[in-house]
Amino acid sequence: MSRELEELYREGEERGVEIGKMKKAEEAALNLAERGMSVADIAEIVKVRVSLVQEWLAGKANLAR
Repeated sequence: MSRELEELYREGEERGVEIGKMKKAEEAALNLAERGMSVADIAEIVKVRVSLVQEWLAGKANLAR
């Protein structure tokens, strides 16, 4: 494999890992919200911005309608 292809593969693999981490963080955030935890506490626990947790929760609310 050429050096360029190896670099693209590595970057894609890293991106996939990051996406997976964010999906797990979102899943955890939704579970914590269902248990009544505050948005600020959830953001601190899953190590993301408060606004991102709010987006996740709003997305879930939109899906429920």
